[in-house]
Amino acid sequence: MKTGYAAILVLATSAALLVSVQQAFCAEQKQEEEFSWEEKPAGEHKTFEMTQDRIERIMARLRETNPEKAKELEQLRQTDPEKFKTEIGKITRQAIAKKVGKGMGREAGPGGPHGPGAGPPIPGGPGESAGWGMRFRERQDQYLKWLGENYPQEAEKLTELQKESPELYHRQLGLGWKRYGRIMEAEEENPKLAAILKKDLELKEERQELLRKIGSATDEKEKQKLIAELQEVVSARYDLIVQRKQIEYEQLRERLAKLQKEVERSEAAVEKWKDPEFKKSSVKEHVEELITRAEKFSWD
Repeated sequence: MKTGYAAILVLATSAALLVSVQQAFCAEQKQEEEFSWEEKPAGEHKTFEMTQDRIERIMARLRETNPEKAKELEQLRQTDPEKFKTEIGKITRQAIAKKVGKGMGREAGPGGPHGPGAGPPIPGGPGESAGWGMRFRERQDQYLKWLGENYPQEAEKLTELQKESPELYHRQLGLGWKRYGRIMEAEEENPKLAAILKKDLELKEERQELLRKIGSATDEKEKQKLIAELQEVVSARYDLIVQRKQIEYEQLRERLAKLQKEVERSEAAVEKWKDPEFKKSSVKEHVEELITRAEKFSWD
């Protein structure tokens, strides 16, 4: 009976996950009718959900911080996919609970503990809080290095501000992350998307400059010329946004395909569990495990 419940639970959970991604895909398609001119700030473009990509990142971090735990989970992933997901979720919730308990809130981006940032840290080894601080500093150093390579003037301003006013420096660091962080993250995941975001940022700056000039223009001929330039900039931005949305749809399709494979893997596991011989062997093995555990001498 328990095996039957487990089978139903795996199928139901897998189906629910598949439906959630399909709904997200449909929602993205629906947004085509409501053209949006603005990109979400860094730290807001991703919702926290246990996607296959996120699971892979968690496992990669665990292999570094706690190889034994990672190996254990890999084995569990093959033998019991549903329990594997439960364990991954437990690890994440423990990290969040521990962090909130310490009053940290969510993991910080380069701007500080309350600034925009990534998902929760991954536990699994000694010195977890120290590890979190180290990852935070690494993330900040990575951002500053990237900023110096891509926007040297902004990096130079931050360097000067750090000497003059540390408090204002951290504030500007956080604001800068909202402005440039999405581009840096995209470069790691999709360089083509990063190039589009970078060009779009340039066009938005050009748009603001043109609007400023239009507002202060006194000559009507000059004003009409500026308006024509603004129209070209807006038209170019429109094309970039369409390109960005196309890339996002492709990424969503990839997520859907991966989730479909996960559903098929779970279904295969359920079929395996239905086999009477497999059930018989599993029950016998677990009974022996329980007896062995009960017979162990306790020193407490």
